[in-house]
Amino acid sequence: MNGDLQEYACIGAVHHMLYTRCLADPDYHVQTLQAFAANKAIETMDCCLPYGDERRQRLIAAIRASGRRDVAYALHNFPARKLWPSTRVPHEQAQIRMIIHDMVEQAAAIGATALVFASGGPSYSTANPEDFAGFADFCRWLSRELKPYGIMGLLEPADWNIDKGFLYGPTAACVRLMESLKPEVDNFALLLDFAHVPLLGEALTEAALESLPYLGRVHVGNCILRDPHHPLYGDRHPPIGAPGGEIDTPQLVEILRCLLKIGYLSREHRGNVLLEAIPWPDMSPEDTLTEQIARLHAAWRLV
Repeated sequence: MNGDLQEYACIGAVHHMLYTRCLADPDYHVQTLQAFAANKAIETMDCCLPYGDERRQRLIAAIRASGRRDVAYALHNFPARKLWPSTRVPHEQAQIRMIIHDMVEQAAAIGATALVFASGGPSYSTANPEDFAGFADFCRWLSRELKPYGIMGLLEPADWNIDKGFLYGPTAACVRLMESLKPEVDNFALLLDFAHVPLLGEALTEAALESLPYLGRVHVGNCILRDPHHPLYGDRHPPIGAPGGEIDTPQLVEILRCLLKIGYLSREHRGNVLLEAIPWPDMSPEDTLTEQIARLHAAWRLV
């Protein structure tokens, strides 16, 4: 491929996946995110903030000072497997919206341009019309929360019958949801995580084409699908190239070629492409990031 990948893409990474202790150790979260925000190897990032005002203020200052492009705040520490945004139970709705309202304010404080969220349960395969209607109502509420800050909501499709068992779900269903929310909701798009696509039972190129009208952000990563007994089976994000995984160099080449063809990657529109992986067992998070970026560049040279 002619030209460096960075001429066509804004390369980034997902902090809280690379530094897996974040949810268990808020001070480690602060320490690593401060360093991550200053890492010159990436232009953009997905992150979230721990609880504690003093911790948050230190991180807000660090992220604001980093000059990062198109930072996305991810609802990673929202317990979506326990609290389902589709709920019709009033006190559960109130709790969910209270937590996410706080996260929206944190997203605005760090200067995020997007907020990444997932649907939670119940599973797409067992849900009833009330579940889908409840999630649509939640989306309308979230859209209103984000609008004053100019933040884009990014729905991330997740598996519905392998690991998480979420409502959304198949890529086509996510696109139909986007269509159904118009014109009231005009500040939502999709985050296509290519590590989730095999878990959805979909093909990489077809998922990208299906997402195209609403494609707002891209993650590249890996998953273990063929061995249910593997400790990283499901949505655990092993590094790209991990043995037994679904995403390696040939799949990266297919992904990048497709994103280039549909115009997501171009010199005029440098689309955000973020690596999402836990560290290699024998590597630090920092060395893992360096290695995964090198894989991405090597794949680009084959496009």
